[in-house]
Amino acid sequence: MFKPPFAFLPPNVSLSLSHHFHSAGHFASVFFPSLREDLLQSEIPFSQINYAALALSVAITNALAMGVLLGVLAIGLSNALLGAAAGLVTFGVFFISFLTVLYYPRIIARKRARELERNLIPAIQQLLIEIKSGVTLFNAMASVSQDYGEVSKEFKKIVVKMNSGIHELDALSEVTEANPSKSFRKALWQISNALKVGSNLSGVLENQVTVLTRERIDQIRRYGQELSPWTMMYMMAAVIMPSIGVAMLIVIMGFLSFSLPRVVLAALWIFLAVFQLFFMNLVASRRPAI
Repeated sequence: MFKPPFAFLPPNVSLSLSHHFHSAGHFASVFFPSLREDLLQSEIPFSQINYAALALSVAITNALAMGVLLGVLAIGLSNALLGAAAGLVTFGVFFISFLTVLYYPRIIARKRARELERNLIPAIQQLLIEIKSGVTLFNAMASVSQDYGEVSKEFKKIVVKMNSGIHELDALSEVTEANPSKSFRKALWQISNALKVGSNLSGVLENQVTVLTRERIDQIRRYGQELSPWTMMYMMAAVIMPSIGVAMLIVIMGFLSFSLPRVVLAALWIFLAVFQLFFMNLVASRRPAI
């Protein structure tokens, strides 16, 4: 069962409640035209309307749970300010939860694209070798449908569809539509076009290997160029500014005959830990698939 991200309630409860928001989901889905493609490429088994209804269900239940919790705290503490802030926090939780669930398929699709592109070049190279050796396209794709991770799963889908009686062009078209990797889709399009016009398939595949290799080299070069400013930003924010800032604070507090509060050092440690995690995640997300 699909588990919505950041949902307070169990998945089956959220799915049951989403049926009551079908009309609202239909209205909300109009403002997110790319949701259908994101769901298809992320392999999440929902229609565009049903998923928008699920997002509304999660957002409303999260907002109600947060609103009730803050309301109880405000009453228990007799804090009018907390009660006034409860409304704003509740709306913020609703808005963030709704957008998080809606954009979750896009995040999953991007992760799938990275996994697909990791083994795409060696898989196409083996496909090229098989075709040059006189092997049929069906048997070549069957041989590539293992040992190449997510790429093999995509070729296996094509093989299964062709085994079930679907024409090879239709099978290629269906798998291409649900593929989140632009490079992989381009390769499948080229194979499909070669089959339609009857051109030399080995020449098309050889050209694809050359293009994909050149693109991968360009990605690695751009990544290396991006590392220099990122490294400078890291040195400034995580090394130079904290050390110089703490030293200046100690000197200034010494002139004023005050000791540096421990809470400042604790806040600095928390900031550095959060920044380290953010920076590592940022650099990892920018790294090309190799």
